[in-house]
Amino acid sequence: VKKGSAGSQWGTGGMVTKIEAARIATSAGVRTVITEGRYPETIEKILQGEPLGTQFEPQPQTHNARKHWIAYSLVPTGKLYLDPGAVTAICQGGKSLLAAGITKIEGDFDSSEAVQLCDNHGSEVARGLVNYSSTELQKILGCQSEEIPTILGYEAAEEVIHRDDLVVIS
Repeated sequence: VKKGSAGSQWGTGGMVTKIEAARIATSAGVRTVITEGRYPETIEKILQGEPLGTQFEPQPQTHNARKHWIAYSLVPTGKLYLDPGAVTAICQGGKSLLAAGITKIEGDFDSSEAVQLCDNHGSEVARGLVNYSSTELQKILGCQSEEIPTILGYEAAEEVIHRDDLVVIS
């Protein structure tokens, strides 16, 4: 699907915005339809089963309430760019994010804040709550977990984002 921009000369909610809203709604188990909104009778026809507009079927519940909150309610305050191995470990293996898999950091954030996890092309693959601030992460970027206490000078979490605080988006 080619989505275009987030707005246009005809409205403030472009197709990108509509599809993102549909993704959030369907992940919560809600059937969603994008259609012309000028005619109120369109809603009645859709409710009667007429196949109007673009329809999105509800997704099976894959996230618990906490993960849904992380994925859709929190506003990310930064981005972590990951190497391909880290993307695979997180997206296919259900693993936690370690400092060794991070190649770049954007934004200024504190520990426990939400961040986007992106592949090396900049596409978001997951979101999560970080155990380190952006300042700390700049120091341990790409390092092995056992090196972190020596670099920071204190004991800290082994994971940058624990898998329980991480939600795969793509």
